[in-house]
Amino acid sequence: MSTTSHDTIGPQVDRTFQQQLASRTPTRFRHNLAGHPLLTLDAIADLGAELPPASVSAEIGDKPLAAGSAESVAVTVDDIATQIRDIAVNSSWFTLLHIQQADRYQVLIDEIIDGMAATSGLPAASLRRRMGFLFASSPQAVTAAHFDIEHSFCMQLQGTRLLGFGKFADEEQRARHIKSYWNGDFGRFDTLPEVTAEYEIGPGDGCYIPPYTPHWIKNYDKTSLSMTVTFFNDDNEGESLVQAFNTKVEKLGVSPQPYGRSSGRDRAKVGFMKAYGGAKRRLGLGGSGSVGSH
Repeated sequence: MSTTSHDTIGPQVDRTFQQQLASRTPTRFRHNLAGHPLLTLDAIADLGAELPPASVSAEIGDKPLAAGSAESVAVTVDDIATQIRDIAVNSSWFTLLHIQQADRYQVLIDEIIDGMAATSGLPAASLRRRMGFLFASSPQAVTAAHFDIEHSFCMQLQGTRLLGFGKFADEEQRARHIKSYWNGDFGRFDTLPEVTAEYEIGPGDGCYIPPYTPHWIKNYDKTSLSMTVTFFNDDNEGESLVQAFNTKVEKLGVSPQPYGRSSGRDRAKVGFMKAYGGAKRRLGLGGSGSVGSH
């Protein structure tokens, strides 16, 4: 584990973390966010009421580790603030997505990521498209197996959970799941991947979760609150833009080369997608050009 004592409230990592980020290696760390006034149960409930409905995701808490599609375990949200405050007894799992929409949380996300950049020696400007997510879940609730395309820092605020990591069986399976991600399943699994590691995380514990790394979480017998901050850098931004491009042209009957086969073609695809995103914004056609939102 790469940890050291720093003033930052977020991931306490040192310069050795640069290699772990580059090699996409899950890494444990400590943080000082537990008890932060923006991250208490009441603050999270209040934020849930403030965010638009599209930024609230709700599922049943008691579900398999490999639960398949989100639709099969989704629940209706009537009064999100009340439901979050009742999380200890309602067997639920809530996510508040893109909390940076609220200015005070954007400031917090930047403080966390900038602090991590300073202590690890990473250029802060290279950590782009920063996003934040808050999670509230009941005792014994499950965060179903999935992967994300962002660099993610999971930080436990309250309660203790078991974080599991897995791996794809082979490159063919990985490619198939990535294709499904871009076609709308957002990286979820209906069969649990082979387990590679398990970490117990309690308040003040955290873990770096690399892009495209299968993972899942099982709560113990207490309510869980946690925060995840994410970002893209050159490494995973280029990969995700190529995948988004390939998905678009496959729908036209074209069979593009996968990411990593040709650096020249990959650069051209990245350039096209960045220009395409910029054109959509200028023409007011919706979307931010971000390929990592979900």
